[in-house]
This record gives sequence, structure tokens and C-alpha cells, in this order.
Amino acid sequence: MEKYAAIILAAGKGTRMNEGRASEIPKVMYQLEDKPIIWYAVKSVEEAGINKIVLVVGYKKEMVQDFIGDKVEYAEQKEQLGTGHAVMVTQDVLEGRAENIIVFYGDCPLYRPETIKKLITKYEAKKPTIAMLSVISDDPTGYGRLIRHGEDVVGIIEHKDCTPEQLQIKEWNPGFYIFEAQWLWDNIDKLQTNNVQKEYYLTDLIAMAVKQNRKIIAVPVGEENEAIGINTPEQHKEAEEVLKKGR
Repeated sequence: MEKYAAIILAAGKGTRMNEGRASEIPKVMYQLEDKPIIWYAVKSVEEAGINKIVLVVGYKKEMVQDFIGDKVEYAEQKEQLGTGHAVMVTQDVLEGRAENIIVFYGDCPLYRPETIKKLITKYEAKKPTIAMLSVISDDPTGYGRLIRHGEDVVGIIEHKDCTPEQLQIKEWNPGFYIFEAQWLWDNIDKLQTNNVQKEYYLTDLIAMAVKQNRKIIAVPVGEENEAIGINTPEQHKEAEEVLKKGR
């Protein structure tokens, strides 16, 4: 059994990248400099020492599979039912094959391997059920805020649900997690779709762990731009500029 495996969510259509229309290519296959976005995401966890990687593919999956090839495994998300559902479809591939599971989005290509290693080191030292990266920004508008009690994370509140006091919190959730694998598989099927989008949200696992009095920790990224997620042409351009500057 591997100590770690990584799940990279790469099933999206990239509608916002293409003026509201389904793109001819999956979002993660848009080029950044001379490589697709997904290449950078895979490379970041490989360079952090993770050997077992599962890509969750969906829209035009053959394009991703043809490019990345057999150095990773694949799980197909046939319907886009949310981030929690994307992790659910990997259970048959991964359960019993890794002790700890890293999960993040394939459209976030700029995480540094040393940042991932730092999170792993803290995870192994503190032995929480969940460890996550966080970002501290002057303007975290639109992002889910981390609620802490001392060092521990005790909640994530979406921007729209924040009180005026919570809106002052500068630390937010970019969606990069390490889960204790058995806890993840024991709880992933408890996710529900009681939300407007009728989707299974990965962030609901944080609330679930809090209710179970499980330990959750967060480690801020070294630089805010590591957590850029590419959903729009503007974010695509921003990520390209970061790469050109050598991060």
C-alpha cells in the first residue's frame, strides 16, 4: 500500500473559458506557455514525491488521457455532480491502496512541490484527519473563509454566508486537501445534495469532520499566486504571467 495517493479533479468543460459555451477541449487542456494546464498539476505532485496519481476525467476525456498517458490512473465522472462526487468515483480505484489521499483541482497548476511537501510534513507531525492548504489575501472576496479555534480549523464559511465579522477574515480555502484515507472512504457516501446546485460538495466533509470532533489543520501557501485557479481568460492570463516570471 502506498503512503500517499493524489486525486486530481480534471473533468470540467471550461465553459467560462469560452464565453459561456462548452469548449472544444476540456478546461485542463488549455495551454499555459507550451503545456496544458493539467501537465503542471501532475508535475507538482510528482515532484513532491507522490507516485500514485488518479485523474478524474469526464468531458472529452480522451484528450486528457492521450496527452498524460499511462503514468497515472483514471476514474471517469460521467455526470458533473460536484467535487464530492468527483472524489466518490475514485473509490473503486483507490480504496485500500493508499493510507492518505491528496485531493486538488486540475485547473490549479501553480502549487510548488515544496509547498505540498510542507503540508505533508505538518500532516505527519500533527496527525489530523484532514490537512489543507490555505491562502491569506488582502482581498479574499468570493472565497470560503477558514474559521479557526487556536491552530485548528473548525469550519469553512462560504463568502455569501459570512457575518460582517467573518468577512474580515483574510484566510481562505483554495481546495487542496490531505485526507486520512479510511476516514475519507467511510464518510464520502454521507455527502448530500441539499444545496441549490444539487451537487455533492467536497467542502461538506470539513463540516462532517468538525461534527465528529476530528482534528483539521491548515497551512498557508508560501505565495498567494500558487493558488490561482484557472476558470476565466483573465485568470489564464494571470497564471501565464506568473509562469513567465518564474513564479
